Amino acid sequence: MNTRKFRVGLIGGGGIAQAVHIPGWKNLPEVEIVGVADVSEATAKKAAAAAGAKHAFTDYRDLLNLDLDAVDICTPNKVHTPAALAALNSGRHVLCEKPLAVSTAEVRQMGQLADRKKLKLMTAQHQRFTAPAVAAKAWVDAGHLGEAYHARVRAMRRAWLPPAAGFIDAKLSGGGPCMDIGVHALDLCLWLMDFPKPVRVSGVSRTMFAKGKGIPNLWGEWDRKRFSVEDFAAGFVHFDNGATMVLEAAWMCHQPENEEMTAQLFGTRGGVKWPNAEFTTVINGVHAQGSLTNPTAVPHPHWNEIAAFTDCVINDKPSPVPWTETIKVIGILEAVYRSQEKGREVAVKG
Repeated sequence: MNTRKFRVGLIGGGGIAQAVHIPGWKNLPEVEIVGVADVSEATAKKAAAAAGAKHAFTDYRDLLNLDLDAVDICTPNKVHTPAALAALNSGRHVLCEKPLAVSTAEVRQMGQLADRKKLKLMTAQHQRFTAPAVAAKAWVDAGHLGEAYHARVRAMRRAWLPPAAGFIDAKLSGGGPCMDIGVHALDLCLWLMDFPKPVRVSGVSRTMFAKGKGIPNLWGEWDRKRFSVEDFAAGFVHFDNGATMVLEAAWMCHQPENEEMTAQLFGTRGGVKWPNAEFTTVINGVHAQGSLTNPTAVPHPHWNEIAAFTDCVINDKPSPVPWTETIKVIGILEAVYRSQEKGREVAVKG
């Protein structure tokens, strides 16, 4: 009987790792967290202690010298690509926090390497693993939506700007709310639409409030001199099947809600909205609407995501969030930034 556990190493031991990834891994009896690497020695040791791991490093290359089956990457965005490539080249499967990368070229580089080496690569898009998302997906896949011809995606905050440098310094993050929270709602919406191919985008990307003091931040002060990303972005997307999408993302804006994270699909047979899983349709000539599930029933989506990744590796199943889907998400966000730079509509890279 094989009693060897599934051995995991974490690259990045900060907030997201300690809050949800480490508990998610520890929830799986078949898993052992072997080590943690973080550029901060104190953070690496703290995360390793929380994980029950024997090893803590300040260089992820040292972590990769251990006997590992998989690596979980929880670093600032710009470290995702070099860390993932190093892990894949060392023969390890990779789970990586969103965004997988900040350019389509990097996503393709990672994905093609994983495919050549027959390794699993998964973007940690945990929103797909919430109960409302699963219910909405089942409803759409059953044909109740019909053909999706338009979608609205919103990731809008009133005053939740993350003050950490890993979010607000373009050298570390590669982008602002587009890459931080827009990626969640956009991935979820494209997943519900069965990932049509985006072909062109007209977008804007601006810093409206983060350089000043017009909106007090609910997460405290931040380094305005270091702030080098957008705090607001929007885009209009065209797909190859004729469908369209409106995308909006912001960390700061004047709205009553502290956060509005939604995806709404309009189809020829019905409509559905996430995360409340509300649907609208017509049955026998009568308007009908309702909720597909209890929207509060969200049992540890990060844990579900980690369990799905572990299952796909151990049982050789396809990646639950394959890079071929992620590249379309990043392609749209990348195009929003390029459209702002060029002042016109641009083609989506893929």
